[in-house]
Amino acid sequence: MEDVTYLWVAETVLKKHKRPLTARALVDYGLEDGLFPAAGLSRTPQKSMQARLSIDILNNEKSVFVRTGRGRFFLRELLAAQKSTSPDALKVYQAERRVPVPSSETVLCIPRGVYQRFIDYQGIGNTDPPNPLGMLSDAEIAYLPRSAAETDNEYKQIITYTVIQYQSKILTFRRGLYNRAANFLRGAQCVGFGGHVSEDDRDLFSYGDLGIRQNAAREIAEELMLPGGRPHINPEELQVLGVLNDDSSDVGIRHMAVVLRYWVDDWGQWRSVGRGEASINKIRWLDTVSETINLSDFEYWSQLVIRSFFKSSMEMVPTYKIQRRSIFRGPHILCVVGSIGSGKSATSNLLRQRSGYTAVNSGQVLADLMGLPPIPTTPRGEFQAAAEEFITRPDGPNKLGRALATAASTSGSERVLIDGIRHPETLEVLKQHASMPVALLYVYTPPDVAFEMYRDREGHGESSITFPEFVRLYTAPVESKIRYMTGEADIITFNWLGIEAYEHALANLMEELDAR
Repeated sequence: MEDVTYLWVAETVLKKHKRPLTARALVDYGLEDGLFPAAGLSRTPQKSMQARLSIDILNNEKSVFVRTGRGRFFLRELLAAQKSTSPDALKVYQAERRVPVPSSETVLCIPRGVYQRFIDYQGIGNTDPPNPLGMLSDAEIAYLPRSAAETDNEYKQIITYTVIQYQSKILTFRRGLYNRAANFLRGAQCVGFGGHVSEDDRDLFSYGDLGIRQNAAREIAEELMLPGGRPHINPEELQVLGVLNDDSSDVGIRHMAVVLRYWVDDWGQWRSVGRGEASINKIRWLDTVSETINLSDFEYWSQLVIRSFFKSSMEMVPTYKIQRRSIFRGPHILCVVGSIGSGKSATSNLLRQRSGYTAVNSGQVLADLMGLPPIPTTPRGEFQAAAEEFITRPDGPNKLGRALATAASTSGSERVLIDGIRHPETLEVLKQHASMPVALLYVYTPPDVAFEMYRDREGHGESSITFPEFVRLYTAPVESKIRYMTGEADIITFNWLGIEAYEHALANLMEELDAR
């Protein structure tokens, strides 16, 4: 099944991104979108991806994959659709096709028309009852193959997310063998154990709640190990806290999580709990009374849980992480990236004012390439649509990356700041053609905070823009790849509270960099 997983992930990612990608990029994007099973990766997945694709192209004459250059893979159907007349057009390898067998796992899903009746929020809602899914009839749910559900936005897959607690202590861990620096969905601490609710979780004893508690108990038993063996959890002892909804990412749009809590009563066994799966790492008990929780240490869904149920223990002071310092010691180009409403414009303004950066506005450069006035002269939605059409052309990232490199070079400055790059491919081209080293600062802001900042910045009244309307801008296709650049970041800043506190953290960051 491992071969099937890698080939299926590669095909799914290439269909989404519609451009040739390296094996590493295919793995990174597949992980970012939650396409790999938790324990389905080797320790060097990029090498495994490269090997699976190479063998498939070599041995299968009807392979859906082709190479377009050294180490770059593409889909045969997308290549043919481009109808390129260039003499350098790829000549497809003749090989024998081996058709992957789709996964047989079926997962519990809720159609959009059903869940929109009770899910109209971002975060963990105050629903009554806490688990409205338990009231749904068989006609209002569906069991779909996971491989199909992962790419269908008309359904939300149901997963369990269980907090394990003993008195004031909660169990935390890090998930995954494969990790990139600064990735917020892998390698960061988690407080929720669980997984997809499947058709097998629903039996005579768990029929009423769609098998949700049964799944949570099973997942805990699979993921953890006690000195006396696997934990035996009575599903009836699991407390439902609420339903977590996150429409701010591709993964979130297709999932919702039932948040549960398991109160530990046998501390003698649970004190020394260990991992039961390879994907669970660095397990530890965190005391919410004697320890301060730094939200930047946790992935986003864990942040939501902590902000909802452990608010008195959390530390939301804006912070930053410097991943690499050396690049800032000489002349360089600094790219500031972040989602809509994250505070990246304020970050750029402060860096220009206090650290002597010369600005190159990527939005203006892109507007010039498209022949359109920039935002706000061109409405944001219209500009986003035109930008997406431009950047998805085969030569789009190359044109924009080269134009940014030229603009930075002609500025005559040894410190150039570029605000607003939205695609990893553009960043890659910029790095290839820039006359100075290129650094990246990623501004991370939770979507709900970004919404408030966007509304304040744009001058909207409280009733002028709803969160669903903001999410449509936040998740627009042209914005969707910003998060893929977190792994390239030299600096990550965290904005939990809004612009005033965030600017104070930026001032501290600049002092530290200037003291290098």
